[in-house]
Amino acid sequence: MSSQIDILFPDLLGLAHGKTVPAARRDYPTHYAITVMVQGLDLEFLETPNYSTSSGFPDMEARFEDGTLRPWGDRQVGMALLHFADGRPLPLDSRRALRSVMDRWSERGLTPVSGYEMEFFLLAGRTPLTKLAVPDHRVYGIGPGADPTGTLELIAEAAEAADLKVEGVNSEFTPSQVEVSLHYQDAMSAADAAFLFRILAREVARRNGIDITFMARPFGDAVGSGMHVNMSLNDASGRNALIDESDANGLSTVAKSFVAGLLDHHEALAAFAGPTVNSYKRLVPGMLSGYWANWGLDNRISSVRIPGQRGASTRIEHRMADGAASPHLLTAALFAAGLSGVERNLSLPDPQVGDADAAPNTDRHTPHSLPEALDALEADAVLRSYFHPDLIEVYVELKRRECARWNAAVTNWEQDEYSRVY
Repeated sequence: MSSQIDILFPDLLGLAHGKTVPAARRDYPTHYAITVMVQGLDLEFLETPNYSTSSGFPDMEARFEDGTLRPWGDRQVGMALLHFADGRPLPLDSRRALRSVMDRWSERGLTPVSGYEMEFFLLAGRTPLTKLAVPDHRVYGIGPGADPTGTLELIAEAAEAADLKVEGVNSEFTPSQVEVSLHYQDAMSAADAAFLFRILAREVARRNGIDITFMARPFGDAVGSGMHVNMSLNDASGRNALIDESDANGLSTVAKSFVAGLLDHHEALAAFAGPTVNSYKRLVPGMLSGYWANWGLDNRISSVRIPGQRGASTRIEHRMADGAASPHLLTAALFAAGLSGVERNLSLPDPQVGDADAAPNTDRHTPHSLPEALDALEADAVLRSYFHPDLIEVYVELKRRECARWNAAVTNWEQDEYSRVY
């Protein structure tokens, strides 16, 4: 194995940054200029106090966090927390945002636990974006019925070797779309695993001659790709705090208020769960994607689903997020929304019964665009209070600039639709 270690941290978009260092130097901070310039996809300057030109781009330190080192092929990777050079925590650290929410749950004697179901498309090519041909496709297929190239199995093997705790892999509804489920663990370890899985899956796919995308809806003739988050809370004894066997549905007061919090912040959560302009081509009725602000008992047409398993397996599944969401910011927001419901002792409305798209029991739904979702986040003072103001300010501005680039772009559809007749 190589003597080098990749020390990584996620930016506010959930993308990886870091340095490769000798193993003997893993406990020495690595240094970077503090700039939100590298947080966006366009590399344009975003002028904000303390983080850009006006502050002179001061040093930021990424400090390796013990317990995060894992094998990664012929090398190792570890995760870092971010600091100013004088040791102060850096507010723009998405892992720290999640840690802060977890600490608030810890004050109640509870530990957030989560696991992810991650969907993505296998690609035969990227220019143009082309689905991988799967002649033997079937829903919940495996082997050639999921991926005739065998890449999905190679991804699963590599993820297992990297201790990302894969529970299983299979094909999804659309040919070339697949799903990987990651095992339950404490929320930080789970978010780290989801973040690293996206990196690993692309590395393995490209080595095997194909590619992948976690885009929300990369193809107009196919369903979108979700990243469902399953959540629960463990008490000090390790018991699942969502359980109340005396309740008709087996759900504790904490569980009910948690779900009520998710519904109360439904619109604002979309800013983290649907973080791209493309996300809102998935967040529509008929996609089983978390459109309506409702919950249901083992009902996949609900945004918040309580699966049928009870006892230790009792969990809350949130279905809004897509594969482009930052696992750390998304998980922080979901557990913050749940905590908001518990702290305010919110009451849970009646569950959705049957098809929410045909007969929803609510008129509330996700925003219809990323700008609307950002507006909802800025208007939701309660949810924002769980995050450092600097993080929200920078995240929102990065995303608004992304929206502006989309509005200014001339697409192939526009050219094909209009140039031939006008």
